[in-house]
Amino acid sequence: MRAWTFPGATRSAVTSVLRVREAWTAALAEVPPESPGGTEALRRRWIAAVLALGTSATEGWLTLLEAVPEAASYQQRLGLAQAGPGAAVQLHVDMPGLGSPLVEQVDPSEPKTDNAAVQPSGAPALSTGLLRSWSASMPLQTLAELAVTGNELAEALQKRPGPWLGELLHALLQAVAAGDIANNKQSLLQEAKRMDNDE
Repeated sequence: MRAWTFPGATRSAVTSVLRVREAWTAALAEVPPESPGGTEALRRRWIAAVLALGTSATEGWLTLLEAVPEAASYQQRLGLAQAGPGAAVQLHVDMPGLGSPLVEQVDPSEPKTDNAAVQPSGAPALSTGLLRSWSASMPLQTLAELAVTGNELAEALQKRPGPWLGELLHALLQAVAAGDIANNKQSLLQEAKRMDNDE
């Protein structure tokens, strides 16, 4: 059992990568990519995961999917096994704690989808490259990068700081990261006032 214990930082990193997997699996279950607006909804869910779990965790998960195609096959039931032409391969992937083992017949002669670790069959291509491009297109990834502070928001809205302020800051962060509004003080204060009025 000692082999399964990790030092604190490693345990935290592994846990974060697994949380990315859980968040993305839940997103794919709730929002079919082929549905109208599905890809945009998934893009927003991916951005939310990057903001909540961090770039290193999301990048770690994408790297894992590329390095271990069987993990992608397990999650999305895709055949990415490597074998000689014409030979059928049986994948048996046992991932403790992540559900029952997957046993799947894979025909290696069928064309493989490049890094399609997150693409259900028949869905638009949601490759690891696309997810990386969504991450790269985010203009910011932390609250510290917002062009407005909590004190400035409280002053502009003439309210005492409280739990509402953290929620508002995170909503603004999500909006800027998704490209809905620009990261400048004027736009953020205007959006904060709109959000506050909508409550």
